[in-house]
Amino acid sequence: MGKTVFKRLWRSFTFFLLTAAFTLWNRDLLFQFGSEAVTQSQKVLAYIIEIGIWLSAAHFFNRLVQVFFWDGLISRTLGTTVPRLIKDIFTLVVYTIAITGIVGIVFGQDVTAFWATSGVVGIVIGFAVQNMILDVFTGLAINIDRPYKIGDWIKVHGSNSASDIIGKVDEINWRTTRLETEDDSLVVLPNSLLGKMVVTNFWGAGPQSRFETTVCLDFSVSTDRACRVLEAGARAVMGQKGVMENPEPNVIVKKTTPLGIEYSVRYWMSGWGNGTTEGVARSHVSRSILEHLKQAGIAPAYPKQDLFYTEMPARHLDAASVEDRTKLLSETELFKPIENTQLRKLASNMTQVKFVRSQQIIKQGDPGNSMFILSEGLLHVFLRTNGTLEGIKVGQIVPGEFFGEMSLLTGETRGATLVAMTDIVAHEITKENLNGLLTERPEVAQVISKVVAERRVRNSEKMATATPEERVEVTDTLAQQIMGRMRDFFKGVF
Repeated sequence: MGKTVFKRLWRSFTFFLLTAAFTLWNRDLLFQFGSEAVTQSQKVLAYIIEIGIWLSAAHFFNRLVQVFFWDGLISRTLGTTVPRLIKDIFTLVVYTIAITGIVGIVFGQDVTAFWATSGVVGIVIGFAVQNMILDVFTGLAINIDRPYKIGDWIKVHGSNSASDIIGKVDEINWRTTRLETEDDSLVVLPNSLLGKMVVTNFWGAGPQSRFETTVCLDFSVSTDRACRVLEAGARAVMGQKGVMENPEPNVIVKKTTPLGIEYSVRYWMSGWGNGTTEGVARSHVSRSILEHLKQAGIAPAYPKQDLFYTEMPARHLDAASVEDRTKLLSETELFKPIENTQLRKLASNMTQVKFVRSQQIIKQGDPGNSMFILSEGLLHVFLRTNGTLEGIKVGQIVPGEFFGEMSLLTGETRGATLVAMTDIVAHEITKENLNGLLTERPEVAQVISKVVAERRVRNSEKMATATPEERVEVTDTLAQQIMGRMRDFFKGVF
């Protein structure tokens, strides 16, 4: 290491020794050198001090404006952070004025000539960096026009939907706008490109924005039925994953295609945050819609070019078909443990009923001796407590679920009020319908009482922290109680 350093320094060190020795030999030259060195050093020091005064004053003024004006008054007025680009341009102007003062006052040069020379140089540089200049001026236009601001979620439309970019505006600087996408990636877009593209600001018009998802169904599905099922699917997730309860989701017939009829399911969202984005909400709405379609026995449309040499498969649930009704019962939690052969007679006797939106299907405290299985639509459950006249919403019923079972099994009065949020299609099972099944198969009562008991224990808040052994014990006890009340209600069967 030492030898390497010596090899790099010995020539310059030798030259310095020679010049110093020559200066010491000629004392007049030494005195002249020292006098000029002191004079020039004083001039340089004066220049440094004057330049420092100009630059420090510019720096202090810039910081003063930034703290009290940009980050203070303007930020409070706009309700958001002032873009970095505007701050940088103001800083450039301040320092340009300071440099002009240094040239004119410290060095005593003609400022006009300085700016003329700078203009020529600027033209040459402008041709070389014209794209960068375009980015800068487009950035200025964005900050003045404010089509979007930091924190807004925007969509930059590409040539097709696959090339669209959705992200939150993270920064707008001299040349680029930075977007933070849903997958936590950072996309950097030149400002000049954004000036040419179509940009959608999801939150530019207010605190809420409308989105939609498209579903295509077969022509054989009536539009009334399709709208009922799709709307129920969207309403079932209101208040979840950013989907708003007001305005409420709605469905429109969008267009017809060779596959079938396209429906647009529209829903509204408030500002995104905490992991909730447009993609998350769309997935949540779509999953709910597909589940409602499945429960209604409706399949999305598909190409019809297939050739079938056997009987065509069933595409939709037929309410008049005993087989389809039996399948509906077998997929319901209450009757799932019962064999299909035992359910067939019950399926042939139950009836399909329909209700309109806002209709009160059952009322808390009313007598009843039937239960329902929801096929299409959405119900809200309301419960009156402590003598209140208006019920409090405590839950909802979606297709595939049942309600009113305790009135059917034990003759209890209705335990809650159910209101149709959409048009409803359900299947009703009366005491007479179930009486026939229990007469032939009395052991079915044990299965049903056990399922009802398990459901009650599962929905009980008190049993949420119970041990598995305690839950089993409570379930068995409750099943025995339900079974005893069923014996009293279905007299002559057991």
